[in-house]
Order: sequence, then C-alpha cells, then structure tokens
Amino acid sequence: MSTILVGVDGSAESINAVRWAAGAAATEGAALKIVSAYTTTTSDYAPGLVIPQDVIDAIRGEVSKYVQSAAEVAREVDADIEISGSIVEGDAARVMIEFGEQAEMTVLGSRGLGGFKGLFLGSVSTSVAAHSKGRVAIIPPEAKLTEGPVVVGVDDSKVSDPAVAEAYRQADLRNVELVAVHTWTPLDADALHGYGLTSDEIEEMSQQAVEAVAERMAGYGEDYPDVKVKRVVLPEEPGKAILETAGDTASLIVMGSRGRGGFTGLLLGSRSQKVLHHAKVPVMIVRA
Repeated sequence: MSTILVGVDGSAESINAVRWAAGAAATEGAALKIVSAYTTTTSDYAPGLVIPQDVIDAIRGEVSKYVQSAAEVAREVDADIEISGSIVEGDAARVMIEFGEQAEMTVLGSRGLGGFKGLFLGSVSTSVAAHSKGRVAIIPPEAKLTEGPVVVGVDDSKVSDPAVAEAYRQADLRNVELVAVHTWTPLDADALHGYGLTSDEIEEMSQQAVEAVAERMAGYGEDYPDVKVKRVVLPEEPGKAILETAGDTASLIVMGSRGRGGFTGLLLGSRSQKVLHHAKVPVMIVRA
C-alpha cells in the first residue's frame, strides 16, 4: 500500500494539513503516516551547553502529543484509513525529505508553529517543496476540502507532462472537472494592443495556442475519458493566470517543479514559487 506523509508541529496550519492529507489518503487508497520532528541542539550562542534529560523528555512528550492529536483528527476525516506515527529528533525539513523518499506524497501546512503572520510560506515547506523527490502538497491556512475543479498549468512542451498526467489522475479520483491553464505570452491583452496587435490577431493567436494545448493533452484524455476538461488559454503572466483561475474554490492546483525554459539546476521555478506563496487552495508540486 502506498503512503502519504504529513508533517505536524502542533500548529493550526499543520492540523489543517492533516485533514487534507487524510482526505487524500482515503481518496487514493493510501496509508497515512504522521511525523513530527524536534531538536535538542543548542544555538551557536551557547556552544557546549548540555540540555538536561528531563527537558529532552518533556520536549519528546509534547511532540508525541502533536502526533496523537493529529491521528485523532485524521480518524475524524475517515476512520478506515491506516494511520501510523513517528517522532524524530532532527531538522524538520531534513526529516520530512528523508521520510518522503518512502512515500508517494508529502503534505505540509504553508506555515508552521512560530511562523510570522505576514509570511506566506514557511522555511520548512519551502525547503521540502524544493528538494523532495516525490509529490509535495502545500496546504494554506484557509484551504478547505472542496469539490471544486483541479487546476493545472500547461506548457506547449514536455516539461509540463508530469503535472498534466497527475492533474488528470487527481481529477479522475475526485470526480471533478480539470481546468488546464496555458498562457502563450506573459503580456496581457492591453500590453499586446500597445504593441500594435488587433483584437482579431490576439484571438487568432489564442486559438492557435488552444489547438497546441489540446494536442499536448490528447493522450491523457484517452487514459481518463470520464474527466471533463476546460481549457483556459490567454495572454497573461502564468502564475497570475493560474492563481486567478483557481481562486478560492478549486480543490487543488497541480504544478511542475520547473516551467519551460527553467534552468536544469533550479529546483523550483519562479512560477511554482509564486503560486505556492499566494495560493488560497492546496498546491501539489509534481516532478518527473
């Protein structure tokens, strides 16, 4: 049985991530593994300081409560899913990345305990999204389990294929519409008019892009014939177009880790970063 991994730290954001992860585990027929990490290392300002064992035990006890509480929340979502838990000493991001190697997907809240209110994405979530080898889902605080569409960003190249394939699978599992967003230029219509293009010319270029995207997605449509697909093709900055299309009603945004033209060494492209930082709904990062 496949496993979905979720990280918890006692925050409301991580509990929201547990609810989503439990729903995803039920939908995918997967087991749920709940992990919390703690550290007993001292800072550089107090080198050599030895933390008393009773303090370490108290920390472990508190972290254990996080996992137990999360398991209770998961059972409220679906009592039939298989649940296990672990508490691990170590850096939270490293722990989640290492555990994620044995999981189908890693789920985290967008901010953790102690995260600044104005910070859209916490350091642990950012690091795991950038470095994890498997699927990563980041759940914002306001996200709810909905029956809205799955939204996916599509390039006219093979780069977006893994994200498109996963988006079709997710839409099929959830029995919802798939909305494919493609932007054939980062300039909006007003800017294109400023360059002398007429409305008819812009419409013709958009139509050509629609045909290119349809051809790109044709094979997946054959694999998932029951999935209804809506194509949104327009001149716009890609991240903005995806965020506006998803709004706060989509059930999920699916993104590739890099877009067309992304540098090979870049672990997370600018488009994916923008969507992760500003989305109001869950975002899933998919790698090849």
